[in-house]
Amino acid sequence: MADSPTGEKTEQPTAKRLQKAREDGQVAQSKELGTAFSLLGSFLVLYFIFQDMLHLMADSMRFSLSMEHIPNISPEGVLTLILDLFFRTIKIVAPIMLTATILGGLVTFLQVGPLFTPKLLLPKLSKINPISGFKKLFSLKSLVELLKSLAKAALIGIITYFQLRGAWPKLMTLTQQGFEPALLFVGSLIFKIGISVIIFMVILGVADYLYQRYDHLKNLRMSKYEVKQEHKEVEGDPQIKSKRRQKQMKMSLNRMIKAMEEADVVITNPTHLAIALKFDLDTMETPVVVAKGEGFLAEKIKEKAQELKIAIVENKPLARALNAGTEIGDEIPVDLYQAVAEVLAFVYRSSKKYR
Repeated sequence: MADSPTGEKTEQPTAKRLQKAREDGQVAQSKELGTAFSLLGSFLVLYFIFQDMLHLMADSMRFSLSMEHIPNISPEGVLTLILDLFFRTIKIVAPIMLTATILGGLVTFLQVGPLFTPKLLLPKLSKINPISGFKKLFSLKSLVELLKSLAKAALIGIITYFQLRGAWPKLMTLTQQGFEPALLFVGSLIFKIGISVIIFMVILGVADYLYQRYDHLKNLRMSKYEVKQEHKEVEGDPQIKSKRRQKQMKMSLNRMIKAMEEADVVITNPTHLAIALKFDLDTMETPVVVAKGEGFLAEKIKEKAQELKIAIVENKPLARALNAGTEIGDEIPVDLYQAVAEVLAFVYRSSKKYR
């Protein structure tokens, strides 16, 4: 049953199968990995520009609480204030958002490479079918994803707990310290927690990518029957190819046999090779090969030569040299001039046709 359409899928996917899946948007990628690196980039940017952000936030707060820039309260003035606060907020968060977007896109690109799938942009009724959506919601895959999310949240909570537990005694005394030392300590603690969580998420993302790649290839596996069918589609049915080759050989043989009508001599091995030569002293400088063949073709050439009463000369060394060094339509090589000339001279002397 291995060669049946419903056979067990034990074969690795072919290049064509992988390409088709890619065109359909089916690629191996880990969203966890992209999220992890986006967080890493955002956190590093936040760490380096944290003081500048504090100054910007303080300036924005002073700006919003002072009303000196709005002489008279009016709808236009309030709108100006809102727009100004909006652009100030964008200025604060833009570096973080931009870094997260670039890193997330870069990690995704490194996973799947350049990929544009217009098929995914086409609307599908199945996507808005409530029954299909309900089935997906309560499918085994959804359950596995839910368990993964819960496990991830639990592990992040455990990492955060151990970081906080070590810093708890000092956290209890923050009120007794100055504002700046307390702020530095809290910032350092947040950085440690963030780095620990991000390292965990990067490891989780790499493991998830490896699993997604394995699962992707597993889902695309093919049965032996599918591999054979695809091979037929790509290379063509072997029976059809065989018939095509036979037809081409027959046409080639017919052309070659037809060309033998102009031949002057056939040189043989004597049983395995046959090479037919044509030479016209008035119009040609050197003899030309008009037909050649081995085995079956050699027999056909000799039969046609006998039918046309063309001289057949046995010369094993010359036959081998001509077969190895020439193709149909070629002039004979210079180093064979003497041997061929002797054969032609013998034919001319012994044949009434040329006498």
